[in-house]
Amino acid sequence: MTALYIVLGIVAFFVVLLSIKVVVTVHYEDDVTLSVGWLFLKFNILPSHDKKPKKEKKKKSKEEKPKEESEIIKEPKKKKQDNMFIRFYRNRGVSGVVQLLKDAANAVGGMFKRIGRAFLFEELFISLTVGAGDSAQTAIKYGETCSAAFPAMGLIVSTMRVKKYSIEINPDFINGKNNARLHTKISVRPIKLINAVIIVAFELLFKVVIKLLKHSKAPKPKVEKQVIKNKIRI
Repeated sequence: MTALYIVLGIVAFFVVLLSIKVVVTVHYEDDVTLSVGWLFLKFNILPSHDKKPKKEKKKKSKEEKPKEESEIIKEPKKKKQDNMFIRFYRNRGVSGVVQLLKDAANAVGGMFKRIGRAFLFEELFISLTVGAGDSAQTAIKYGETCSAAFPAMGLIVSTMRVKKYSIEINPDFINGKNNARLHTKISVRPIKLINAVIIVAFELLFKVVIKLLKHSKAPKPKVEKQVIKNKIRI
């Protein structure tokens, strides 16, 4: 029983650790800054100031000569054998292959949906300043930017989980300059990502892999039945 309690305690410990959310913060104005935080730890990914010096490429010595064609030994080509996919196609036909692809696509698509719902945009703030050569061009560019940016934000808010968000677009009729600022904070619990991967693994195993292995077996050679005729002597 003690060993069981120890195992359960270790499992519970890892479940608690994986349930603590990881926070990714991205800020863009003049430069991109990216940081990742978990518990009391924080890692600054961008900008990276530690640039390693490039290694000089070694020059090939004149003594080295390319291998002669005679030294290259070509391996004999092996005869192509039917793989499991070809055997599956022969056994199940086009409809079986189509159904197999549908099952695989549904499983992978469900995984991406679960992963997408696992992320939470705690903050999403966008500010754009639009300018052009003159006032007329600025007005046209401002309208084009609004028609693209607001629907994009609406799509993100409707399909993803977003807590706080705002988008601001202003025309610059005086200076005619373009400027963009972005600040977002995204959090995710690692256990949700692991659950999504485990679920899709089981779906692919039972709906795709087992079906593929089951119906991709090579056909057994036919054994001719020998008919033995009993001769009746009169």
